[in-house]
Amino acid sequence: MEGSISGRQAGAWGFCAASVPAVLTCAGLGWGWVLLGCAIAAGYYVLTQELANGAVYLPELTVRAFGNAAGRTTLVIGGAFTLLAAAQTARRAGIAFPDGTAELAGGVIVLLGTLAGEKDAKQAAKVCGVLFLVLAGLYTIIILAAAKSAQLRWMAPWGGARQTLEVVPSLLALTCLRFLPGRTQRVKRGWLGLLAICPAVLAAVTVGCLSPRLTQQLTFPFYTVSQSLSVLGVMERLEPVVSAALLMGFFALESLLLEAGREQIVWAAPNLAEKRWTRAALGIAVFGLSFLTDGIPAEVWALGAAVCWGIAPLLTQLIVAIK
Repeated sequence: MEGSISGRQAGAWGFCAASVPAVLTCAGLGWGWVLLGCAIAAGYYVLTQELANGAVYLPELTVRAFGNAAGRTTLVIGGAFTLLAAAQTARRAGIAFPDGTAELAGGVIVLLGTLAGEKDAKQAAKVCGVLFLVLAGLYTIIILAAAKSAQLRWMAPWGGARQTLEVVPSLLALTCLRFLPGRTQRVKRGWLGLLAICPAVLAAVTVGCLSPRLTQQLTFPFYTVSQSLSVLGVMERLEPVVSAALLMGFFALESLLLEAGREQIVWAAPNLAEKRWTRAALGIAVFGLSFLTDGIPAEVWALGAAVCWGIAPLLTQLIVAIK
Protein backbone atom coordinates (compact mmCIF):
# COMPACT_ATOMS: atom_id res chain seq x y z
CA MET A 1 0.00 0.00 0.00
CA GLU A 2 1.33 3.43 -0.98
CA GLY A 3 2.49 5.39 2.06
CA SER A 4 2.17 2.42 4.41
CA ILE A 5 4.81 1.36 6.94
CA SER A 6 5.61 -2.35 6.80
CA GLY A 7 6.27 -4.53 9.82
CA ARG A 8 9.95 -4.75 8.82
CA GLN A 9 10.31 -0.97 8.64
CA ALA A 10 8.57 -0.56 11.99
CA GLY A 11 10.90 -3.16 13.50
CA ALA A 12 13.99 -1.40 12.13
CA TRP A 13 12.74 1.94 13.42
CA GLY A 14 12.07 0.42 16.83
CA PHE A 15 15.53 -1.16 16.96
CA CYS A 16 17.21 2.18 16.22
CA ALA A 17 15.07 4.01 18.78
CA ALA A 18 15.63 1.33 21.44
CA SER A 19 19.41 1.66 21.05
CA VAL A 20 19.25 4.88 23.10
CA PRO A 21 17.84 3.37 26.34
CA ALA A 22 19.93 0.25 25.70
CA VAL A 23 23.15 2.29 25.81
CA LEU A 24 22.21 4.99 28.33
CA THR A 25 20.09 2.99 30.78
CA CYS A 26 20.56 -0.75 30.33
CA ALA A 27 24.35 -0.73 29.93
CA GLY A 28 24.73 0.55 33.48
CA LEU A 29 22.57 -2.14 35.09
CA GLY A 30 22.87 -5.84 35.94
CA TRP A 31 22.49 -7.82 32.73
CA GLY A 32 20.18 -10.40 34.38
CA TRP A 33 17.68 -7.76 35.46
CA VAL A 34 18.00 -6.03 32.10
CA LEU A 35 17.19 -9.32 30.36
CA LEU A 36 14.14 -9.74 32.59
CA GLY A 37 12.93 -6.20 31.92
CA CYS A 38 13.43 -6.56 28.17
CA ALA A 39 11.61 -9.90 28.20
CA ILE A 40 8.68 -8.27 30.01
CA ALA A 41 8.56 -5.47 27.43
CA ALA A 42 8.77 -7.94 24.53
CA GLY A 43 6.05 -10.07 26.13
CA TYR A 44 3.86 -6.99 26.47
CA TYR A 45 4.21 -6.27 22.75
CA VAL A 46 3.44 -9.86 21.82
CA LEU A 47 0.33 -9.77 24.01
CA THR A 48 -0.97 -6.46 22.71
CA GLN A 49 -0.35 -7.43 19.08
CA GLU A 50 -2.65 -10.42 19.54
CA LEU A 51 -5.53 -8.33 20.88
CA ALA A 52 -8.17 -6.42 18.92
CA ASN A 53 -8.12 -9.02 16.14
CA GLY A 54 -4.60 -8.02 15.17
CA ALA A 55 -5.47 -4.35 14.51
CA VAL A 56 -2.37 -2.14 14.67
CA TYR A 57 -3.35 1.54 14.48
CA LEU A 58 -3.94 2.78 18.05
CA PRO A 59 -5.59 6.21 17.45
CA GLU A 60 -8.52 4.59 15.68
CA LEU A 61 -8.75 1.87 18.34
CA THR A 62 -8.75 4.48 21.11
CA VAL A 63 -11.78 6.26 19.66
CA ARG A 64 -13.55 2.93 19.11
CA ALA A 65 -12.87 1.87 22.69
CA PHE A 66 -13.75 5.04 24.61
CA GLY A 67 -16.05 6.88 22.25
CA ASN A 68 -15.44 10.13 20.42
CA ALA A 69 -15.11 12.58 23.34
CA ALA A 70 -13.27 10.36 25.84
CA GLY A 71 -11.15 8.83 23.10
CA ARG A 72 -9.97 12.22 21.85
CA THR A 73 -9.24 13.32 25.42
CA THR A 74 -7.13 10.20 25.92
CA LEU A 75 -5.25 10.93 22.71
CA VAL A 76 -4.60 14.55 23.74
CA ILE A 77 -3.13 13.42 27.06
CA GLY A 78 -1.05 10.72 25.41
CA GLY A 79 0.10 13.07 22.67
CA ALA A 80 1.09 15.77 25.15
CA PHE A 81 3.15 13.30 27.18
CA THR A 82 4.78 11.91 24.04
CA LEU A 83 5.81 15.39 22.89
CA LEU A 84 7.12 16.13 26.38
CA ALA A 85 9.16 12.93 26.14
CA ALA A 86 10.45 14.18 22.77
CA ALA A 87 11.55 17.37 24.53
CA GLN A 88 13.40 15.35 27.16
CA THR A 89 15.03 13.26 24.43
CA ALA A 90 16.27 16.42 22.71
CA ARG A 91 17.63 17.68 26.02
CA ARG A 92 19.55 14.44 26.58
CA ALA A 93 20.99 14.33 23.06
CA GLY A 94 24.09 16.15 24.25
CA ILE A 95 25.09 13.01 26.14
CA ALA A 96 26.34 11.68 22.81
CA PHE A 97 29.25 14.14 23.12
CA PRO A 98 30.37 13.94 26.78
CA ASP A 99 33.87 15.24 26.03
CA GLY A 100 32.87 18.14 23.79
CA THR A 101 30.41 20.96 23.41
CA ALA A 102 26.89 19.65 23.03
CA GLU A 103 24.69 22.74 23.21
CA LEU A 104 23.50 22.38 19.61
CA ALA A 105 22.70 18.66 19.77
CA GLY A 106 19.13 19.09 21.04
CA GLY A 107 18.16 21.61 18.38
CA VAL A 108 19.74 19.51 15.63
CA ILE A 109 17.87 16.40 16.75
CA VAL A 110 14.52 18.22 16.83
CA LEU A 111 15.17 19.76 13.41
CA LEU A 112 16.15 16.44 11.83
CA GLY A 113 13.21 14.64 13.42
CA THR A 114 10.81 17.29 12.14
CA LEU A 115 12.25 17.31 8.62
CA ALA A 116 12.28 13.50 8.43
CA GLY A 117 8.51 13.40 8.67
CA GLU A 118 7.84 16.57 6.68
CA LYS A 119 5.50 14.78 4.27
CA ASP A 120 4.58 11.67 6.27
CA ALA A 121 6.01 9.09 8.66
CA LYS A 122 6.92 6.82 5.75
CA GLN A 123 9.95 9.03 5.02
CA ALA A 124 11.34 8.59 8.52
CA ALA A 125 10.65 4.85 8.33
CA LYS A 126 12.76 4.60 5.17
CA VAL A 127 15.61 6.53 6.80
CA CYS A 128 15.55 4.30 9.87
CA GLY A 129 15.53 1.22 7.64
CA VAL A 130 18.98 2.32 6.41
CA LEU A 131 20.15 3.42 9.87
CA PHE A 132 19.38 -0.04 11.24
CA LEU A 133 22.07 -1.58 9.03
CA VAL A 134 24.58 1.09 10.07
CA LEU A 135 23.80 0.80 13.78
CA ALA A 136 23.83 -2.98 13.76
CA GLY A 137 27.29 -2.90 12.16
CA LEU A 138 28.69 -0.26 14.52
CA TYR A 139 27.45 -1.91 17.71
CA THR A 140 28.67 -5.31 16.51
CA ILE A 141 32.16 -3.86 16.05
CA ILE A 142 32.08 -2.18 19.47
CA ILE A 143 30.81 -5.29 21.28
CA LEU A 144 33.37 -7.58 19.63
CA ALA A 145 36.17 -5.16 20.48
CA ALA A 146 34.97 -4.87 24.09
CA ALA A 147 34.49 -8.63 24.50
CA LYS A 148 38.26 -9.13 24.25
CA SER A 149 38.75 -7.07 27.42
CA ALA A 150 35.80 -8.47 29.39
CA GLN A 151 36.49 -10.57 32.47
CA LEU A 152 34.10 -13.42 33.19
CA ARG A 153 34.33 -12.99 36.98
CA TRP A 154 32.80 -9.52 36.67
CA MET A 155 29.96 -10.77 34.48
CA ALA A 156 28.22 -12.68 37.26
CA PRO A 157 24.61 -11.50 37.83
CA TRP A 158 24.44 -8.46 40.08
CA GLY A 159 22.02 -5.69 41.04
CA GLY A 160 18.45 -5.95 42.27
CA ALA A 161 14.89 -6.22 41.02
CA ARG A 162 14.53 -2.43 41.16
CA GLN A 163 16.74 -2.25 38.08
CA THR A 164 14.06 -4.02 36.05
CA LEU A 165 11.72 -1.14 36.90
CA GLU A 166 14.20 1.21 35.24
CA VAL A 167 14.31 -0.85 32.05
CA VAL A 168 10.61 -1.44 31.28
CA PRO A 169 9.37 2.22 31.13
CA SER A 170 12.20 3.25 28.81
CA LEU A 171 11.36 0.46 26.36
CA LEU A 172 7.62 1.19 26.43
CA ALA A 173 8.36 4.14 24.14
CA LEU A 174 8.23 1.63 21.28
CA THR A 175 4.46 1.56 21.74
CA CYS A 176 4.60 4.84 19.79
CA LEU A 177 5.19 2.74 16.65
CA ARG A 178 1.51 1.85 16.81
CA PHE A 179 0.43 5.49 16.73
CA LEU A 180 2.08 6.01 13.35
CA PRO A 181 -0.20 6.49 10.32
CA GLY A 182 -0.13 3.91 7.57
CA ARG A 183 0.51 0.93 9.85
CA THR A 184 -0.99 -2.21 8.33
CA GLN A 185 1.35 -4.96 9.58
CA ARG A 186 2.44 -6.15 12.98
CA VAL A 187 6.11 -6.20 13.99
CA LYS A 188 7.59 -9.67 13.54
CA ARG A 189 8.62 -11.56 16.66
CA GLY A 190 12.23 -11.69 15.47
CA TRP A 191 12.50 -7.95 16.10
CA LEU A 192 11.07 -8.47 19.58
CA GLY A 193 13.70 -11.13 20.17
CA LEU A 194 16.40 -8.57 19.35
CA LEU A 195 14.70 -6.18 21.78
CA ALA A 196 14.95 -8.79 24.54
CA ILE A 197 18.56 -9.83 23.95
CA CYS A 198 20.61 -6.88 22.65
CA PRO A 199 20.33 -4.55 25.70
CA ALA A 200 21.32 -7.43 28.00
CA VAL A 201 24.39 -8.10 25.83
CA LEU A 202 25.43 -4.44 26.11
CA ALA A 203 24.97 -4.61 29.88
CA ALA A 204 27.03 -7.82 30.18
CA VAL A 205 29.91 -6.49 28.07
CA THR A 206 29.97 -3.18 29.95
CA VAL A 207 30.18 -4.73 33.40
CA GLY A 208 32.67 -7.30 32.13
CA CYS A 209 35.03 -4.49 31.14
CA LEU A 210 34.52 -2.19 34.12
CA SER A 211 33.39 -4.35 37.09
CA PRO A 212 30.06 -3.89 38.91
CA ARG A 213 31.51 -1.37 41.38
CA LEU A 214 32.85 1.00 38.73
CA THR A 215 29.79 0.57 36.50
CA GLN A 216 27.53 1.80 39.31
CA GLN A 217 29.66 4.91 39.85
CA LEU A 218 29.61 6.15 36.24
CA THR A 219 26.89 8.17 34.52
CA PHE A 220 27.69 6.80 31.05
CA PRO A 221 29.64 3.54 31.58
CA PHE A 222 29.39 2.30 27.99
CA TYR A 223 31.21 5.42 26.77
CA THR A 224 33.94 4.77 29.33
CA VAL A 225 34.37 1.27 27.91
CA SER A 226 34.87 2.70 24.42
CA GLN A 227 37.73 4.91 25.63
CA SER A 228 40.03 1.90 26.03
CA LEU A 229 39.09 -0.03 22.88
CA SER A 230 40.85 -0.36 19.54
CA VAL A 231 40.12 -2.29 16.35
CA LEU A 232 43.07 -3.93 14.57
CA GLY A 233 45.28 -1.16 15.91
CA VAL A 234 43.74 1.33 13.46
CA MET A 235 41.69 3.25 16.02
CA GLU A 236 43.13 4.01 19.41
CA ARG A 237 39.69 4.91 20.70
CA LEU A 238 36.12 4.16 19.70
CA GLU A 239 34.39 7.09 21.42
CA PRO A 240 33.62 8.83 18.08
CA VAL A 241 31.95 5.63 16.88
CA VAL A 242 29.81 5.45 20.04
CA SER A 243 28.91 9.14 19.69
CA ALA A 244 27.89 8.67 16.05
CA ALA A 245 25.84 5.56 16.83
CA LEU A 246 24.14 7.24 19.77
CA LEU A 247 23.34 10.35 17.72
CA MET A 248 21.66 8.17 15.06
CA GLY A 249 19.68 6.45 17.78
CA PHE A 250 18.59 9.80 19.19
CA PHE A 251 17.39 10.81 15.74
CA ALA A 252 15.32 7.61 15.41
CA LEU A 253 13.80 8.02 18.88
CA GLU A 254 13.10 11.73 18.42
CA SER A 255 11.46 11.26 15.02
CA LEU A 256 9.34 8.42 16.45
CA LEU A 257 8.14 10.51 19.40
CA LEU A 258 7.47 13.58 17.23
CA GLU A 259 5.43 11.59 14.69
CA ALA A 260 3.50 9.64 17.34
CA GLY A 261 2.74 12.78 19.36
CA ARG A 262 1.63 14.70 16.26
CA GLU A 263 -0.60 11.86 15.12
CA GLN A 264 -2.41 11.70 18.46
CA ILE A 265 -2.89 15.46 18.51
CA VAL A 266 -4.29 15.67 14.97
CA TRP A 267 -6.66 12.77 15.66
CA ALA A 268 -8.02 14.71 18.62
CA ALA A 269 -8.14 17.94 16.56
CA PRO A 270 -8.61 16.87 12.89
CA ASN A 271 -8.52 20.45 11.59
CA LEU A 272 -4.81 20.59 12.46
CA ALA A 273 -4.08 17.79 9.98
CA GLU A 274 -4.77 20.20 7.12
CA LYS A 275 -2.37 22.85 8.39
CA ARG A 276 1.06 22.72 6.76
CA TRP A 277 2.64 24.45 9.74
CA THR A 278 1.56 21.84 12.32
CA ARG A 279 4.80 19.83 12.28
CA ALA A 280 6.96 22.96 12.43
CA ALA A 281 4.91 24.39 15.29
CA LEU A 282 5.13 21.18 17.29
CA GLY A 283 8.88 21.00 16.63
CA ILE A 284 9.36 24.55 17.93
CA ALA A 285 7.23 23.75 20.99
CA VAL A 286 9.26 20.60 21.70
CA PHE A 287 12.53 22.52 21.42
CA GLY A 288 11.24 25.16 23.84
CA LEU A 289 10.03 22.54 26.31
CA SER A 290 13.41 20.79 26.21
CA PHE A 291 14.83 23.51 28.47
CA LEU A 292 12.18 22.78 31.12
CA THR A 293 12.50 19.01 31.45
CA ASP A 294 15.54 18.82 33.72
CA GLY A 295 13.48 19.35 36.86
CA ILE A 296 11.03 16.50 36.20
CA PRO A 297 11.84 13.52 38.48
CA ALA A 298 12.60 10.13 36.95
CA GLU A 299 9.62 8.66 38.82
CA VAL A 300 7.26 11.02 36.96
CA TRP A 301 8.67 9.93 33.60
CA ALA A 302 8.31 6.27 34.56
CA LEU A 303 4.71 6.78 35.69
CA GLY A 304 3.80 8.69 32.53
CA ALA A 305 5.34 5.99 30.33
CA ALA A 306 3.55 3.24 32.24
CA VAL A 307 0.16 4.98 31.87
CA CYS A 308 0.38 6.50 28.36
CA TRP A 309 2.43 3.82 26.63
CA GLY A 310 1.56 0.78 28.71
CA ILE A 311 -1.74 0.75 30.59
CA ALA A 312 -3.82 2.95 28.26
CA PRO A 313 -2.97 1.05 25.03
CA LEU A 314 -3.51 -2.30 26.75
CA LEU A 315 -6.87 -1.18 28.19
CA THR A 316 -7.86 0.21 24.79
CA GLN A 317 -7.26 -3.09 23.04
CA LEU A 318 -8.93 -5.12 25.79
CA ILE A 319 -12.09 -3.01 25.43
CA VAL A 320 -12.04 -3.32 21.63
CA ALA A 321 -11.52 -7.07 21.89
CA ILE A 322 -14.46 -7.43 24.30
CA LYS A 323 -16.72 -5.30 22.11
